[in-house]
Amino acid sequence: ALVLLGVVAVVLVAYTGHQAIAAKSNLELVAHDFSTLSGQLTSGDEPGARTTLTRAQSHAREARANTHGPGWWLTSKIPGVGPNIVAVRTVADVTDDLSQQVLPDVVKATAALKPSKLRPSGGRIDLAPITAVAPAVVRANILLTRQSARVQAIDVGDLAPQIARPVRLLQQKLEEASALSDRASRAVRLLPPMLGADGTRTYLLLFQNNAEVRSTGGIPGSFATVVAEDGKVSVGRQGDAATIGKFATPPIALTRDERTLFGENLGLFPQDVNFTPDFSRSARIVQAMWNARNGVKVDGVISTDPVALSLLLRGTGPVTVPGGRQLTSANAVQLLLSQVYADIPDPARQNVYFDAVANRVFSAVASGQGRPKTVLDNLVASTDQRRILLWSDRPAEQALLAPTRLGGVLPTRATSAPDVGVYLDDGGGSKLGYYLDHDVDVRSQRCQADRQYLRVTLHLHSRVPADSSGLPDYVAQNAVGLPRGLIRTTIYTYAPLGGYIDSVALDGHAQEPGRLTHDGRLLTSQTVDLEPGGQHTLTFGMVSGKGQTATTDLAVTPGVRGDGVGTVSAPAC
Repeated sequence: ALVLLGVVAVVLVAYTGHQAIAAKSNLELVAHDFSTLSGQLTSGDEPGARTTLTRAQSHAREARANTHGPGWWLTSKIPGVGPNIVAVRTVADVTDDLSQQVLPDVVKATAALKPSKLRPSGGRIDLAPITAVAPAVVRANILLTRQSARVQAIDVGDLAPQIARPVRLLQQKLEEASALSDRASRAVRLLPPMLGADGTRTYLLLFQNNAEVRSTGGIPGSFATVVAEDGKVSVGRQGDAATIGKFATPPIALTRDERTLFGENLGLFPQDVNFTPDFSRSARIVQAMWNARNGVKVDGVISTDPVALSLLLRGTGPVTVPGGRQLTSANAVQLLLSQVYADIPDPARQNVYFDAVANRVFSAVASGQGRPKTVLDNLVASTDQRRILLWSDRPAEQALLAPTRLGGVLPTRATSAPDVGVYLDDGGGSKLGYYLDHDVDVRSQRCQADRQYLRVTLHLHSRVPADSSGLPDYVAQNAVGLPRGLIRTTIYTYAPLGGYIDSVALDGHAQEPGRLTHDGRLLTSQTVDLEPGGQHTLTFGMVSGKGQTATTDLAVTPGVRGDGVGTVSAPAC
């Protein structure tokens, strides 16, 4: 009996080996099919995508069939071999589930949501295709997230190198795909109602001016209302901060943390509502200001900046602005954040000019001018750089926005990734932010007891010329009596949730880390003066919260020439 069992076991293992070779071949074919399918979906080849999907489903079904049976069960129990068998079987199962359950919805959604179909016509986006395909997108996201979790659960440390490599690659690809599908799922649920499918919506648009830096980008000098009705979007009333005016008392009460960190001006001046890095809070404050002054409640707040406009111009092409000048993606930032101050000395007229420019670019996008795919790609790029922010007054919609970069919310719940924030506020009242460069690097130095020890480095550089006499006084002269051309910046640096900052150094010289709090987050604050052409480096030692072993999620105030995010190392854990 024992001999017979041994012979059966040998035959089963041998047959399993044969099946494994067949499974490997089919999985390689599926990988090729998936790659082909991705290209076809991107290029808009819908018939080709459907043919490729059918072929991928056949190969995936074969791979799954080849990884099941008594031989696979038996070999999965062999020490040292078992984890590899289980991993291969899991990959085959996930691949089949993806091809059968997820990708059909993806192909359907991609066909319905081609950029050409989303191109506005007569200032209106047809919302019907988005509404129709929304259930398929949401379903695909749920299933893809589930399959990604199955693959992420595989411990590649237990696998042979030739199996660990493709499994690790699949983990990475599914994590990226899951993030994209989550974004799509949120978008199809948000776009129809926020674009007025269920009734007219009115939003307040803030045009942030990076020449005077604020935590979320720049001072909101210009404002406009944006009206959305059944997919048709138009710009309504426009004005500047003076249109809203100063308040004697904040229209909504500030918290103790806010008063300590940012002062009462956060709630008194519309120009200062984004001293806080929490855009959802800035939006609530400015909404209250607008409603108090106008007696009309806005349904949400949108924010953008000149760099985002320059990116959109890559898709729309040039637009003509007041004075007959052509605004292009190449000259928009320099014109709006520097040249305008030389051409138009009067601040009130500058804001009128900013309003007109924003209106022209908005009209170009709303009319469907240019290449719709390039416009959409650069909308995504602007969002990724935290240059487009959105807040909704509707709780259900805000719940979908809050976890995304578009929401700009200060995180208050810990995840597996340490959440580090470095935010800059102008401290001099000048318009020298155009000449300020900054970027932040994060290095995970070691891992101890499921906590990461991080080194966070902020590099600051002033591009102000040594002789600043050629700059307008409105640009180079500080409002607080500092030397001409000096850039004063206050930096708020947030430790990861559940973690802390244990050291601060300015150019290598140790400083006392301030023990400040903001909505349960520990942070420190430093004010740094940059002489024309000067450079400074701030270095922070941080300890993450327990269990935060993933790659650091870094948020930085976007600058004129970059998003402020430098190098973020892999976790030491």
